[in-house]
Amino acid sequence: MAKGKSYKQNAIALFKSRIGKIVKSSELARVPGKDGNPISHNIRRIFELRDEDGYDIVNWKDNDKTGLNLKVDEWVLLSPEPNPEKIRSRRFNKRVWLEVMKRDNYQCQICGRTKDDDDPFRPGHKVTLHLGHKKAFKGRSGDWGASNDPDNYMVLCNVCNEGAKNTDVKEITMLDRVKKLDEKTKKEVYEYLKKEFEK
Repeated sequence: MAKGKSYKQNAIALFKSRIGKIVKSSELARVPGKDGNPISHNIRRIFELRDEDGYDIVNWKDNDKTGLNLKVDEWVLLSPEPNPEKIRSRRFNKRVWLEVMKRDNYQCQICGRTKDDDDPFRPGHKVTLHLGHKKAFKGRSGDWGASNDPDNYMVLCNVCNEGAKNTDVKEITMLDRVKKLDEKTKKEVYEYLKKEFEK
């Protein structure tokens, strides 16, 4: 792995040095980016290698197809060359990004975190907000997944986005959020709504 190369270049070099063998998430977390240091959200880059670049990288979600019995933190590259048939575009334009962020109030629609909240898995870091597909993205380039329709997307923090693992996402409603509040805050919400409806 060389300094000056991108994280994805270094990660795929690691995978290619171990075709058909397990690479653990802890190893991927140590792979450097261009500046020679590990990067945040490295697993997202692995999904990009698979979905946008076409590399046949499998994980535990593919155990039914591969029979490899991989654990949650294990990955395997099955072939050294990317397969154009597996390439799936996840891109959307800046207008859509901004529209969805504003619509969702710059807040994760699953857990409610904002960019000011701490990342529970990375002490000293804040969460990062992404756009995620509401419906699991399983199409190839040119399918609905590459569409610029804001209704296809929702704001997700990096924790929920990476946790979704290509499954359909259930949007959290305002009522779901209120139900999770502590009793004191629920009472404050109740008093506020009571005053609003008494007007």
